[in-house]
Amino acid sequence: SSGINAEYGDDDVAVTIQMQSTSAQLQRHLLNLLHSLQLPGKCTTADTDLEIQTLKLQIVTNVISYAVSAMGNGNVINALFSTELGARKGHGNSLSLLITLLQKALDGSSHHSDNYSQLTHKAFHVGQLSTEEQRELASWIVTDTAKCSASERARYAQIRLEQLADNKDQELTLYTQLTENLVYLLWRHVHHYTVHGRADTHQPKKQLLSSQDSIKQLTRELSHHLTDPFLKKIVDFTSSKNTSTVTSSFTSALVRRLRKLITV
Repeated sequence: SSGINAEYGDDDVAVTIQMQSTSAQLQRHLLNLLHSLQLPGKCTTADTDLEIQTLKLQIVTNVISYAVSAMGNGNVINALFSTELGARKGHGNSLSLLITLLQKALDGSSHHSDNYSQLTHKAFHVGQLSTEEQRELASWIVTDTAKCSASERARYAQIRLEQLADNKDQELTLYTQLTENLVYLLWRHVHHYTVHGRADTHQPKKQLLSSQDSIKQLTRELSHHLTDPFLKKIVDFTSSKNTSTVTSSFTSALVRRLRKLITV
């Protein structure tokens, strides 16, 4: 009986190890998507490009949401991003990658917010658009715009503008979620490395952040990347009409904590 129990115990350990290995591989593959996918840049009106653009943003947002979950909720987190910054940054998952994604998210959200405002303005004042512009927009709804009356053409143009505005609104919602999670990930990792002085799991053991000099070096480098204008840009975005009061308050509090951590 003891032999059978021992055998089953060994099987359970083997299964557990295999599951952990598979989980780690999946985690690496997921996080590597952050390097291969680019956040949407210039706005487009083509349906296919719109779908691809939104899909990329959704994937990046979902991967970052996964990272928040995989990091854990305890005081000692599962550090997914190394301390590499500036000249020391590599091609791996690092704080430098989080900061780069955050910069791109803020730039993209600003661009798409402006575009959303333009689209809604045009949709409300569609009658002020030129006939050529109305015809071009209407052609996305009907094949032969030449057979449309002026009122029909204007209505089809308005429908197209509303479609584009809805898409931008959806993307702005994703940008808000992405920005909030990136700030949270950044704060948890910086807190993990500087306050708890935990080891950088991606570096040799001799490079533990156990000394005050190591911590000061990290905070000094972070202060060069997370400048006051950049942090203010985060707060301004999360305080915009695109975000809820809860999101704004939460992210603003995280920014204050980040600023306090990196103040040398």
